[in-house]
Amino acid sequence: MLVRLIAAAAIFFNISQTLAQDSEEREGGVVGTGIAGVITDLGSIYVNGHKIEIADGMNVSGSVPEIAAGELRPGHTVAVVARLQDDIWRAEHIRQVLPLVGPVERISGGSLTVLGTDVTLGTLSVAVNEGDWVAVSGLWQGARVLATAVEVLPGWQGPAQVSGSFFEAATGEPQKIGGTDLQGIIPRHLSPGDFVRVVGTPVPGGIKAEQLETGLFDAKVGVIQVEGYFSEPKPDGLYTVLGSGLIAFTDTPAMIDASVRIIQCGANGRLGAFPAGMQSAEDIETIRARLGCF
Repeated sequence: MLVRLIAAAAIFFNISQTLAQDSEEREGGVVGTGIAGVITDLGSIYVNGHKIEIADGMNVSGSVPEIAAGELRPGHTVAVVARLQDDIWRAEHIRQVLPLVGPVERISGGSLTVLGTDVTLGTLSVAVNEGDWVAVSGLWQGARVLATAVEVLPGWQGPAQVSGSFFEAATGEPQKIGGTDLQGIIPRHLSPGDFVRVVGTPVPGGIKAEQLETGLFDAKVGVIQVEGYFSEPKPDGLYTVLGSGLIAFTDTPAMIDASVRIIQCGANGRLGAFPAGMQSAEDIETIRARLGCF
């Protein structure tokens, strides 16, 4: 299987119909392109190896604490809605994607436990104590997060947050996102692999949900490019790039390597699919070529 090691940024779709309708009215139905993952460099920002022009004062939604685009740093995971203009990507919406926001429950060697989920620090050096609140940027690999940035939040007392891929729990098992137990509001009417953001109060090993949101983008998107890790295929062959909302099916689950960091493209919730209707065929081919989507 062809994979590429990358350092990039992730893009997500937010179900706010107001934003989507406003965009369509301004642009005659033309939608943006999603690019998703880890910021690797500045000037403006580099995502999946692509330079994306930003306005320093642009609002960054989902950030904790609130920041503007000019305050983004390498290691932050973001979801950017961009347009290709004169062969330059220009950001229209930026969301900071935080897999976990909550208090540190445990520190062990090179990892933290936040809301019941293991956070692997790798080469990151973080001055943190048990009980400190942190905002974790990074990528899901299985039930853990491989952190790319961990920011301590002095004085922050909530809300807590977990964001990632939804899979229905087995009968009798607690509902989880990654290693985080979900209490309170339980997700309903979701499909396996959907992206969900859960906001609420921390409890031992998890979160008591008070608000649920689906989707990762702040505006309507067509072609999406995401960085991350494959999930282990389910018995029916379904798998996803964790944290993307893009799914596919396989008849050969042994070919899906969940240990390798990858970059994948898709649209309308499907990996490797580029249906007509959201963007013209010519636009899709131009965008796929520019992104390197094959």
